[in-house]
Amino acid sequence: MLFNRSSSNIPVRTWSALGSAGAWRRARHAALAALALLPASCADFDPGDGDLDDSSEMSELSEGEVGEAAEELTLPFAIDRRKSLIVTDVDIVSQFSLQAVLQQLITQSGVSGLTPLTLFRRMMDTHRTTATGVFSTVQHCDAVSANTADIYPPGSSNPAEQPTGSINGWPVLCPRAVGDEAASDPFADANADSAYMATTLSNRFDLAPPDGSNCGEYRIVFARKGGASDANSLQRNFIIFEARLPNPNPSQGRAACAPVVNFWLNQSDPAKSVTTRKNELLSFYFTGLTGFEPVIHIDHYGHAAGPDHGQIRTNEFLNGTSPPAAWSLREFRLTHGTSGSPSLNIVPSFVKDNPAARLFSPAASSDPRVTSFRSTVFPNAVERLAATDDINRFAYPSALPDSNNAGESLMIPLQNNYLNAIGTGTSTLRTNIENKLTTLLGSDLSGTAGNLSVDQVVARAESLACSGCHEPQDRNGAPSSAFDVGVPSGAFPNTLVFTQTSEKTEPISASNPSGPRRFLISPALINVFLPFREKVMTDYLLNNATLGFEKPGAWTSSQALLAVHTGRVKEGISSLEVRTPASFNAIVSPNFSTAGLTPVGNKIKLDLFISKVQPNPSWVGTIEVLISIPSAGINNQWVGSIVLNSLTRGAFNVITFPQLAAATITALNGAPSDVKLQFNLNVTANSGPYYLDNVRFEN
Repeated sequence: MLFNRSSSNIPVRTWSALGSAGAWRRARHAALAALALLPASCADFDPGDGDLDDSSEMSELSEGEVGEAAEELTLPFAIDRRKSLIVTDVDIVSQFSLQAVLQQLITQSGVSGLTPLTLFRRMMDTHRTTATGVFSTVQHCDAVSANTADIYPPGSSNPAEQPTGSINGWPVLCPRAVGDEAASDPFADANADSAYMATTLSNRFDLAPPDGSNCGEYRIVFARKGGASDANSLQRNFIIFEARLPNPNPSQGRAACAPVVNFWLNQSDPAKSVTTRKNELLSFYFTGLTGFEPVIHIDHYGHAAGPDHGQIRTNEFLNGTSPPAAWSLREFRLTHGTSGSPSLNIVPSFVKDNPAARLFSPAASSDPRVTSFRSTVFPNAVERLAATDDINRFAYPSALPDSNNAGESLMIPLQNNYLNAIGTGTSTLRTNIENKLTTLLGSDLSGTAGNLSVDQVVARAESLACSGCHEPQDRNGAPSSAFDVGVPSGAFPNTLVFTQTSEKTEPISASNPSGPRRFLISPALINVFLPFREKVMTDYLLNNATLGFEKPGAWTSSQALLAVHTGRVKEGISSLEVRTPASFNAIVSPNFSTAGLTPVGNKIKLDLFISKVQPNPSWVGTIEVLISIPSAGINNQWVGSIVLNSLTRGAFNVITFPQLAAATITALNGAPSDVKLQFNLNVTANSGPYYLDNVRFEN
């Protein structure tokens, strides 16, 4: 969710790139001085604290005000979202060419005689039928015929809406006009409509998983030049290279990704020229940082199957003179051979996390894909889909079974319109979703008072489909500017109509309309997605991974099941989920150092999410905390206990424990490396789950 920083987090944390200790102290003093001048508002104080703070604390600043002011002073410079998160400057992206990307992949594959033109044409030829294809060895779109029973919606009289091909066992439109590209040469004339230009470089470190098995996704968007003109709006096509960057030291988790995050942070350095940024970005993508593979690598685009190995995607509007009714998003994998038997192909694949609409349809079916989806797959996803009010955190709990994923993502026609497919009447799937919501939220399914309706959960799934993210449609297939996904902030944010980026440009500086230009990006990116990605990046750079519950397996319990959760989160990318607790549960941290936290405050705070449905509503339980610093002779020192009954259920509460002993504060400020916290959760057995996040020491 879009969250505020804790008031203690920034002034008391270091960042290794700040330079000398003296420089850091000066920055910190400046932060404290600036924070002292900020106004306070009663509305900004933490609601629902587990312990009533003394009156002197009412003069504290709001967490948001303190966090934003201190954050800017703690980082060496402010993050510029258009430099560190998404780059569309024409002077920079124009140096990236589709031909160079394909050539690098060919060179890495070791295939002799293969050219970028042939590789491009073979990819586009997959949209043609076997009878009209240019290459006999390409997997054409009619290689497997569509099963008419799988077509959704059924019965369309428009031939353009009647899929005849199949990918992954689900229907796809075949042939496609984009297959005409198999006979074109996009490299012959850089100014031709058929040429492709880079429009966007995208930093998706936010996609790096909590275990740090990879360091996120880094994208290049290429757009067909014919789409830059309104007169040629039906000549649009996008090819997006979405590389997952492996972690060179996975045993270190996300910590090993620091060079990548610092690289993107340093793109915001105001002292860097456009030429310097251009050269550094070219090196990052084509050469790689020290110790890291280059972004553009034959293993980073889905050669190994699975959700964490990247992909190549297309956003296809190329329809000649036809109406854009067959707009489609498709996914491809780059496969290659070995050094002894080299090969390289871009092959059609299913679109990940895009279940076929027929799976939502109430029509009776003996298809095991449909029955399992209704009975287990989607009902088991409801908790994760319902876990957050932040659009950025919508997700499935794990990768959907491959058999569920459609061969393409369409909203027109309605092949990914799940609201249309599930309908409004009673169905097995609707009942199963409702039962799950009742277990999670209670019996009120009106969509009010913080609860979610069945339709809102289904709409969240629709927004995760490629077409649903690019242009959500209402149940009747009309573009919706009020797509209801059940979040307090309102409807799903607006795109650029079917795209998040554009072939059109704008001045970088409004005060200099004739100066340098950049490609447009969507309001959704500007107002929703980029602020979240900036927060993920900032929290990674500034916060303590142990106290933020960012490391899977770091905290342990002999009684309860523990897991990281990326939905219900107050800070960073994950919280600690406490599943099926016993009546007593000790949740113990690993040893950690306070070297980056000094000066340490005199209280311990914790964000705690309490499940809305309690087996014993009259007694929720208590939570207490103990602290150990063996090097200072402190072992299992009791800090305090909080009764949970009065806290808000179904939401995070800020728990404030009584003041730490003076000797403990002194010890903590000595930066010991053997600090350990233990939270004891005393609750009704098998209640919950509970979620812990964002432990901090505060004054």
